[in-house]
Amino acid sequence: MKLVGVVLKDRSKKSVSIAGILKKYLDSKKIGYITIHSKVGEIDEKTKRRIPDCDLAVALGGDGTLLFASRKFSPWGIPIVGINLGGLGFITEFRESELLECMECVVGKTPAFESRMMIDVNVYRNRKKVWSSAGLNDLVISTGGISRLILLEVSSGKHLIGTYRSDGIIVATPTGSTAYSLSAGGPLLDPSMRAFVISPICPHSLGIRPMVVPSEETIRIRVISKDREINATLDGQVAFELKDADEVRVTRSEMITRLISLGKRSFYDIVREKLSWKG
Repeated sequence: MKLVGVVLKDRSKKSVSIAGILKKYLDSKKIGYITIHSKVGEIDEKTKRRIPDCDLAVALGGDGTLLFASRKFSPWGIPIVGINLGGLGFITEFRESELLECMECVVGKTPAFESRMMIDVNVYRNRKKVWSSAGLNDLVISTGGISRLILLEVSSGKHLIGTYRSDGIIVATPTGSTAYSLSAGGPLLDPSMRAFVISPICPHSLGIRPMVVPSEETIRIRVISKDREINATLDGQVAFELKDADEVRVTRSEMITRLISLGKRSFYDIVREKLSWKG
């Protein structure tokens, strides 16, 4: 191992402090590192050029920091270690106290990792692609400004699911099923699955319910709302303003996020702990 990407939670003194411990460890092993703050769009060109050379990324923060790291490092197949520095974290497997233990298990070895499905999101306007991005957790289409109901026509593959009259809709990966989708009443999915969760946000009908559909299909969402402020947000961090008649397409990405795992905690262990289920 020659180079590690150290990703810090933006504006977090604690992550800076923990990064200091990590950097001392890397110095002792004569391993180089680059430092990135998880603020969207603020990475200098020199650091960007070095990202593909990294052998590992370490995200110091919470799930949001790891989601940021995923978009930056996953295009290059670089595995990520998620260190949770407090709060509710479903994706960050390791606690702060396990940082150095984890690094000892990773440096100079071939550690096991979990492959997490990602999504590609493309927006079409008048049949032309006007925006695209990739994410690990979810796509959220929702109103901005004054809260008003919007109409969204939703299809999966060749099949029309229906027209949702709601505050919006969430299309989540299995990894993202523990995030906003869960709060909106969606089901929990084992992250090893390959599927989408479609969860309406406050639907104006008791008959509309979350659905799980195969990830082999393309989810199409057509906006049918004029004079509305509507945004498409990916992983809660990257946003694009939608207009009436725009079509949003969600597909399973060819990219995956590789999360280092030492097998100490399963997905079910983490869910049981975070949701306070008694074991």
